[in-house]
Amino acid sequence: MSVPSSAAVRRQHRNRRAAVAAAIAFLAGASVLGSQAPAFADDNPPVANGTYETEDKIVADLAKWTPVSDSESVMGLPTGLSDKQVNLSDVKGGNVNYDPDQAIKDAQDAAKKFAEDPSTKEPARESAKRLYEPIPGLSESPNSTASVFTGKDAYKDEWTSENLDQLCNRQNADPARVGQKPPCAFVGKVTEKYPVMGPAGDALAGGGKLTYKVSSSVTDEKSDTEGWSVGGKFSPKIGDGKSEVGGELNFAYSYSSTSTKRLQSTLETDTEITVPDGKKGSMEPRGNGAYYTGYIVYRQNNDTEQRMVAVPASVYVQAHDTTSPVTWFKRIM
Repeated sequence: MSVPSSAAVRRQHRNRRAAVAAAIAFLAGASVLGSQAPAFADDNPPVANGTYETEDKIVADLAKWTPVSDSESVMGLPTGLSDKQVNLSDVKGGNVNYDPDQAIKDAQDAAKKFAEDPSTKEPARESAKRLYEPIPGLSESPNSTASVFTGKDAYKDEWTSENLDQLCNRQNADPARVGQKPPCAFVGKVTEKYPVMGPAGDALAGGGKLTYKVSSSVTDEKSDTEGWSVGGKFSPKIGDGKSEVGGELNFAYSYSSTSTKRLQSTLETDTEITVPDGKKGSMEPRGNGAYYTGYIVYRQNNDTEQRMVAVPASVYVQAHDTTSPVTWFKRIM
């Protein structure tokens, strides 16, 4: 048997070391990718690069990073409700002319699409079907529309005097419908994109630098066993490392019926603003979503009749293709 030369042995050792180094590099890369902060997994950064002086530039960049739809649907009772009256003929962001009968049809179409999606869980599929499939044996009465939305607790159904929480979140005791929820959905048209979500950090007037720490956390998120992915609350935070502002920043969100991503907490990020002479600078959190004005639609029945009901509502819906709750912008004014 021949003995390898010393040069050949050295080459073998180098090859082994290279292979080991490559394997380590691959594993390290996989580990970094696997543990990457969710906020950085999207196309939109947690803090936008550069400074922004105009609203148009902010909206244009957010439209690229986090596009929102002109109309939206939410299965179940939305979480991000504005508990105030909603006048559908005159709302912030422009007039919304949305016929309630058309909204009921749109809600039923959205429920049908949701039910036919192969990724939808079985209990949720059956819950959605109940929105567009009439109950056998009951006559159909004309659709009913509430004139204004006065808050989900203040609203009362005319037939049962139940509020929206009771109507849409009632547990089903029927053994044939285990896990199903009452048939409710929201449909709306966009009225305000990428709203400012709470106060920004303290402004600095004149030349100088501002240093901030920004982050956000997700709370109260619910995804029930029957498959409705409802939404929750997120809390953007900003501070200088010694103190933080946060209490007024909390806001609720709902998930689109087509959403495939879920919100996650972000890493704490350090950022700095250079403020030119004669200007003011601050940080501004913008929600990665939009307010939609429309109707909460549900099917109601008594012993002999059934009907569709539409209740006006304004709902904040998270853009369906993002996991980042907000994008922070360095504002110069």
